[in-house]
Amino acid sequence: MKAAIKAILREFYDDGIPADAVSRDVEYCERLRAATIVKGMRRTGKTFVTYLKMRALMDEGVEFGRIVHVNFEDERLKHMTADDLHLINEIHAELHPTCANQKCWYFLDELQTVEGWEAYARRLVDSSKIQLSLTGSSSKLLSEEIATEMRGRAIPIEVFPLSFPEYVKFNGIMDAVPKDGWTEREKGILRNAMEQYLQRGGFPDVQDVAAGIRANMLQGYVDAVLYRDVLERHEVPSVQALRYTLEYLFHNFARKVSSRAIVGVLRQMGVATGRESIADYLSYFKDAYLAYPVSICSDSLAVKRVNPDKMYLVDTGLIRSMNAKMDQEKGWLLENLVFMTLRRGFNKIEYYVTKSGGEVDFLVQDNVTLKRSLVQVSWDMSDEPTFTREMKALKDAMAETGIDDGIVVTWDDERDIDGVHIVPVWKWCLAE
Repeated sequence: MKAAIKAILREFYDDGIPADAVSRDVEYCERLRAATIVKGMRRTGKTFVTYLKMRALMDEGVEFGRIVHVNFEDERLKHMTADDLHLINEIHAELHPTCANQKCWYFLDELQTVEGWEAYARRLVDSSKIQLSLTGSSSKLLSEEIATEMRGRAIPIEVFPLSFPEYVKFNGIMDAVPKDGWTEREKGILRNAMEQYLQRGGFPDVQDVAAGIRANMLQGYVDAVLYRDVLERHEVPSVQALRYTLEYLFHNFARKVSSRAIVGVLRQMGVATGRESIADYLSYFKDAYLAYPVSICSDSLAVKRVNPDKMYLVDTGLIRSMNAKMDQEKGWLLENLVFMTLRRGFNKIEYYVTKSGGEVDFLVQDNVTLKRSLVQVSWDMSDEPTFTREMKALKDAMAETGIDDGIVVTWDDERDIDGVHIVPVWKWCLAE
């Protein structure tokens, strides 16, 4: 194991920090005797966020030898145990003896794959000479367990697929977004970019590949979540039921999903399972940052319990790769995109049902400013019945909650009516 660790560290120092690390709209934070926890679904760019931090350190004058990076999903570390972890410090000191006596930055990817890693991480955090950063693809392992092991000395950072503003910059579509409006030419470019973004999604590595290859790559990401983040970490009584549950989510995203409904569908298919198992599967997908539940807005736990959550998925490109019916369900795709834009912020998100039974897609509260807003999503507001239904639900919700910030996000409509802002999704995403 010592030889493997030495080879991995030497490769890191020989290769250097990748030059193609693209800036992300992610605020990296650190403080002494606290671990920075960079978490999110696989392939969203967590490691590149840490590469950017490494580059910033070197720009500030930190010697490269004071930076340590190890990816524990490297196959050479497959049999590594907690007893081997101290070798990282030992080998680093051997390779860079003068740096080892100074403050060093440790960037450890997927450390939780090593059973018993917690004590080692806590020891690094306790040291005044080591600044620790951990990346991982499980929200449970990198929130609940680290919160316990680090005794509150952890700073969480979430990384998602590219947002629309990031997508525009990443693909070189527009160098900077004007602050004082857009020309007609720029509007056309941004509408086209949004159409492409809705189809491709925001996973960085699939941006410059052909559609067929992109679909295969994205399907591979889903398989990695299924096998590496769920099956390898949890005891699953029925792999078949787990797979069908995942398929159900991809065909019913942005809609209300309950374990009871999934059990019923699986039984019709001849797959016997229980509601507790399905609830566990949904929790596992949430832990892996693949699926996101949104509950009904209510102060009553009983009301929340009897009303199903709406389920959203991490990326529209991922959805399109798994579901051939997307051209028929573009409204759901748009709602999923709006949710993920809201989810990137520090927001509490619920859906709201009015007293008359109307529904508003999102009641959003900024957890910093406590400002609340109501967001409705509709692909096309030109149809009179659709316009009447969506506006009535939104206006009723504004009256019942006292919230005066009402927004309808559409594909391309834009107008203000009775204090409600109707705005195209490309413009709304750039404003958000």
